[in-house]
Amino acid sequence: MSIKLDKTVPAIILGLLISASVWGQKVTGLVAEEQQGLVVVEAEAFAQQTLIEKRKWYLSTELDTPTVSPDQDGNHAKGASKQAYLEILPDTRVTHDDELIRGENFSDQPGLIAIVHYPVKFTKPGRYYVWVRAYSTGSEDNGIHVGIDGTWPESGQRMQWCEGKDKWTWESKQRTKEEHCGVPHQIFLDVAEAGIHTIQFSMREDGFEFDQFLLTQDINYVPEGILAASPISTSTESDKIRIAPPAGRIAIVADGNSPDPDDLGGTGVSLALLRAAGLSGRLVHYSHSCDLVRGDRISEKAEKERHHLMQLACDLTARRWGGYDSLVFYDALWQQKETVSDLAKAIDASSAADPLWIVEAGEPDIIGMALSESDPEKHRFVKVITHHPANDDAGDFYSWAQILDFGVEEVRIPDQNINLKVDLPQWDWAKDHPDPRLQWIWLLGKMAEVDDVVKFQKGKWDCSDAGMVLYWITGATGGGLETGSVEDVKGLLLDYISTNPLFD
Repeated sequence: MSIKLDKTVPAIILGLLISASVWGQKVTGLVAEEQQGLVVVEAEAFAQQTLIEKRKWYLSTELDTPTVSPDQDGNHAKGASKQAYLEILPDTRVTHDDELIRGENFSDQPGLIAIVHYPVKFTKPGRYYVWVRAYSTGSEDNGIHVGIDGTWPESGQRMQWCEGKDKWTWESKQRTKEEHCGVPHQIFLDVAEAGIHTIQFSMREDGFEFDQFLLTQDINYVPEGILAASPISTSTESDKIRIAPPAGRIAIVADGNSPDPDDLGGTGVSLALLRAAGLSGRLVHYSHSCDLVRGDRISEKAEKERHHLMQLACDLTARRWGGYDSLVFYDALWQQKETVSDLAKAIDASSAADPLWIVEAGEPDIIGMALSESDPEKHRFVKVITHHPANDDAGDFYSWAQILDFGVEEVRIPDQNINLKVDLPQWDWAKDHPDPRLQWIWLLGKMAEVDDVVKFQKGKWDCSDAGMVLYWITGATGGGLETGSVEDVKGLLLDYISTNPLFD
């Protein structure tokens, strides 16, 4: 059950709500609510933090100062909102004379060190200007980066403070080569659609002290002093899905032309989940029918039928749910050259700040071919998510060991069939829902259930491969749902449907 938090809830109590044991670990949902184009969030009201191996955000209050050292500038909670704030520690670069260690106490690239995540529910999409209330004592603790949904646009990089030293100060300026103290109106995020999005801040300089942030659609708005935080709703994971994708893009390689027809439901649910999470724009490759050598368990005629059904699952789901206008859905067998080239292109675009996550929802051959065709220097920025050895071991041209030999990272999660291959009535909520988008998703799973090639799908509704997409949406290696359920899928899709109704 969701509850509303009073705006005056003390930071200590809020901290207990966020974590009963260790601050900064995985928590249930805290969602700030944008109202009339404005949202104000307390720094300590984050949902989680990631990439904390080298630096981490620590809570300071009037009653509690972190014992992490070095930290030379004291406690500044007295002037902070609710007498609480976050600081990136340890702080080893205090003055310009201290050693600058890139990737440790300084990061000019966003999204690499000490990321703190804030789910925000937007009712009004559009451009939001970002302001942050910070405390800086010198020239080496006054920079930060801001991003959205795991992306780090240029307009969110290098937030800079020069004025207002030794006091809590609101600022929204971007450092440039020409203006080191920052240019106003250049720090903003574009929210593509209504719904829950994750606002993220990552370290630029250690020692940064963070009290509040606000997002406003009014370019002329200038905040002053301590602001009342926007309403925050809390929920348990059973009724609210935490959307906190990792940095980077996602690619999906499915089969569906093999005897197992579960990829029909898996395709529909995967595309719907990404759209519902506001992440459809980060899907850069989708191919199906990646079983490149037909086996004896399926006839040539039945396999040809599967190709058409999988293309239908892709194209119709994309059209009904929206968000995929620029994406081409490839038939991996019938368009093998184009498929491999497209995936290789996505691999070559990868970097440390923008990795590629490949969902292995079928045989590994297409992934192996794309890796072979792509730049080997980019392979260290590729992560392959897998959940079942049946896919890993089914390649006709590449074994799983050979895939790993390319230098990609293996991301293995439990078998998704356990919770996502269920008795057909567990999907009646979609069949009986008045929205045709959900009815279409149900129909895809039903088409697989009545398949005449295999019998093990009878009476079952199966979207098991979509569990890997759900894992990515909810954080992947940063705390994603490793054993997602139908209830998790239902919650995310119904929440999207409720806030994005169809109109005639």
